[in-house]
Amino acid sequence: MKPITLLKILSLQMIAAAMLASAAMGAEKLTTYSNKEFGFSFQYPAAWTLSPSSLPNLRVRVVAPANGPLAECAVVVKRYPNAASAKQSDIDQIFIEPPTAAELEEVLSQGGEVVKVSKASAGRLHSRPAHFAQFHYRKNGDAYVFGQAALTATPGLTWSVSCSAQGDDPQKADKNLHYWQSRIDALIGSFQFK
Repeated sequence: MKPITLLKILSLQMIAAAMLASAAMGAEKLTTYSNKEFGFSFQYPAAWTLSPSSLPNLRVRVVAPANGPLAECAVVVKRYPNAASAKQSDIDQIFIEPPTAAELEEVLSQGGEVVKVSKASAGRLHSRPAHFAQFHYRKNGDAYVFGQAALTATPGLTWSVSCSAQGDDPQKADKNLHYWQSRIDALIGSFQFK
């Protein structure tokens, strides 16, 4: 019989923790948000609330309960009428290729904040190839924001599904993101194009 290595033990502990977190999420009540205009939906914890915003292109924003760490998720859909005739297969080729951190920083910094990307990768957002980013920035010089985003496009539209947590310092923002991580992963994982 082979001895169990420390790495195997740690791997088994991580798998068990993930299964427990998944089971806990399964017991949590979820609400489904559907947007008929743009044809998408996702599930979010029932304790979170829809929050209005005056930001252009922000289609929906859900906010964590006030009795927990500050966190929110948002879906931004921008129209590009000049690209409405683009072929989905051509668009998909762009998002199949893994992005660089610098490319994602340029896209994510368009809102005015200087965003730093700590991890860039390619994957899928429901049925579409997408670029994924783990990011952080300082908001208005007051708070720190840590989060993750999925970015993709369809003919004439760009999509961003992002979730983030805030804190008074970088360590607190990172800790708050970890606090909500399983719910954020579940929300992004439940996103569907209709």
